[in-house]
Amino acid sequence: MSDTTTAVGRSRGLTAPRGLASALSHRALQIIAVEILVIAIFQALSPGGAFLSEANVRGMALTASQVLLLAVGQAVLMSAGHIDISQGAAVILTSVLAGNAMIATQDSLPMPAVLLLGALISVGAGAVIGAVNGVLVGVVGVNALVATLGMLSIGTGVAQVITGGVNLTGMPGELQTSFGAVNAGPLPMPMIVSLIVIAVIWAFHRLTSWGTHTLAMGSNRLAARRVGIATLRHTIAIFVLSSALAGLAGYIDLARYSTTNISGHLNDSMAAIAAALIGGTALTGGRISFLGAIVGAFLAIILQSGLVIIDLSPFYQTIAIGTMLLIAVSLDPAARKSAKGGG
Repeated sequence: MSDTTTAVGRSRGLTAPRGLASALSHRALQIIAVEILVIAIFQALSPGGAFLSEANVRGMALTASQVLLLAVGQAVLMSAGHIDISQGAAVILTSVLAGNAMIATQDSLPMPAVLLLGALISVGAGAVIGAVNGVLVGVVGVNALVATLGMLSIGTGVAQVITGGVNLTGMPGELQTSFGAVNAGPLPMPMIVSLIVIAVIWAFHRLTSWGTHTLAMGSNRLAARRVGIATLRHTIAIFVLSSALAGLAGYIDLARYSTTNISGHLNDSMAAIAAALIGGTALTGGRISFLGAIVGAFLAIILQSGLVIIDLSPFYQTIAIGTMLLIAVSLDPAARKSAKGGG
C-alpha cells in the first residue's frame, strides 16, 4: 500500500525507496523502527514479559481491528481536506442500535440472521451518520470540524438516552463464539475482516478515479469542481465511508465484549487522526498513505496497551495519544506552512 499524492511534476503512485538512505527516510519504516523500540521497552518493563504474551498480543490485534478502520476512514477524509471527530460517537451509537436489534430478535430469528441484522444495522446507521455530516459540510456549508463536533455530542447523547446511561447486556452468545472470539489462523477473525475491508478501500482508491478525485479535492477544491468532479456528491460519499467504517468498528466492539461501552470511545477520533497524520497523510489534503495510517494506528495501540501492562493510570493513555497528535502535526510540513500562513 503506497503513499499517494497529487503534486505538480509528480505522478500518482508508488514512492519507491532508492537505496538505504531513501528507505530509512520513508515515514512508515521510521514508525516501524519506533514501534520496535517501544515494544522492547514495554517488554522489558512489563511483569514477566507480559507485553508480548499471547493474550496481550491477541488483545492488541482485536483493538487494531477497530482502530485501523477508523484511521483509514480518517485518512481518506483528510486527504480530501476534511476531518471527522465524531467517529467515537458513531462507534457508540451504532453498537447500541445493533445491540438492541440483536437482543430483540435473538428468540424469533435464526441466529445467523440475527448476527447479520446486527452487522447491517451497525454499518447502515454509521452510513446515515456520515450522510448527515456530509450534507452539513457539503450542502449547508458548515465547517467539517464544527459539524462533526456537533455530531459527536448528538450521537453520544442519543446513545445515552436510548440506554438510560447503562450499558446493554444479554447479547447473543454466538456473537462472540462465532465471530468476536474466533481465530482464523494466527489472527482474530475481526482483524481479518478489517484487513479485507481496508484492502478493498485501498484498491478502489488506487485503481479507480474515485481516489484521484478525492486527492484532487484535497489539493484544490475549486479547481476540482471546475474540471467536472462532483465535489458535493464526493464529499457526502467520503463522510459516509468514514462513519460506516466506524459502524463496523462498533459491531466488532460488541462482538469482543458482548456489551456496549457508552462511556468509552470518545477519544477514538483523536487516535485515528494521530495515526493518519503520523503515517504521512496531509492534514491539509492532497496526500494519503494507507500503509502509514496502518502503522500509525499500531503505534497508538502499542502505546495504549503498554501503559496498561506496566500499570500506569489510564489517564496516561490520553496523554500519549495527545502527544502523538502534536508530534504528527509537527511532522507535517504542509500543516506547519498553513499555520504560518494563517498567522
